[in-house]
Amino acid sequence: MTQFIQYLYEYQGAEPVRNLGFMKVEQQMDKMVIQIYAKQVDDIKGIQFQKGDGKKYIATWEAPEETDENNVEEVEPYILPKTRRCEKIQRQDLARLPKREWRIANNSFLLHGFYNYHHLMLIEDEDKMWVGVPGIYHEKEKEAAKAFGFDEFQRLTDYEVELTEEEKNTQEDFGYWCRQVEHSSV
Repeated sequence: MTQFIQYLYEYQGAEPVRNLGFMKVEQQMDKMVIQIYAKQVDDIKGIQFQKGDGKKYIATWEAPEETDENNVEEVEPYILPKTRRCEKIQRQDLARLPKREWRIANNSFLLHGFYNYHHLMLIEDEDKMWVGVPGIYHEKEKEAAKAFGFDEFQRLTDYEVELTEEEKNTQEDFGYWCRQVEHSSV
């Protein structure tokens, strides 16, 4: 386990202008815990992390007012190919996936969708497979889904799966945020 503390600065352009506090970071094999201790930071609407290769991770709790079009990759609804098989599943059914995919069962975005809509979707087409998390197509939801690896959206109408009233949202643009997983004989 690696632990370190890093100061947190407010930036104007590329220059730090003042210290706001610090971040305590604990990194283990496959997870990272970040605690932020900050002062004088009213009206924060989100946070952004960037890996060394430039890949960005963003969590927002209020839609951003401005976006830099050069730094934000747009995720539009994606139509998955006509599927051979589409199955409504429960979270414990993810254990049927190859062992290296089991970690997806604890993905925060997946848990949020599962607890809101009480099911997940397993989508299979020839040599590809996706796990679908139920949700609505919305800008805030899109950013959260992408940050957790669910960057393809498939609308409900494209599936012939019967859902109960508590398993869907008829008032919004409902569908599934999808993430490709390793294929196996499920």
